[in-house]
Formats: sequence, C-alpha cells, structure tokens
Amino acid sequence: MTKLLRKTVFGLPSQEVMERIDASAKAARIREVGYRFEAQLRELERQFDAKARELREEYLSTVDELNGEE
Repeated sequence: MTKLLRKTVFGLPSQEVMERIDASAKAARIREVGYRFEAQLRELERQFDAKARELREEYLSTVDELNGEE
C-alpha cells in the first residue's frame, strides 16, 4: 500500500508527499510566527523600559524640587 502512495499520478506528488510538505510548511509558519512574536515582545519591552526611565526621571525631578523648597 505504501508503494502506491509514493507513486505520482500524472506527475503530481502522492498524498504522503503532500502531507510531508504540509507538515513542513506548517512548521515553517510556526517558526515564522514565533520569530515575529519575539520581535514584538522585545519592542514592547524596549518601550516599557523607555517609559519607566521617563517616569523615574520625572519622579526624581519632582522630589528634587520639593527638597529644594524646604
């Protein structure tokens, strides 16, 4: 039976070959989505760090102003 599945019909790949191609394409797509997720996560972390730095500087500036008033 497997020999029949490996043969091509009218030059087209067999069902077994098509399933392997589909599995390979699916794995490649999953990797691609994973890379995109990681890139988006790194960008989000960068934005978070920048905003945290901005808020920290604002806080320290306000504390310095309040300490200078005394």
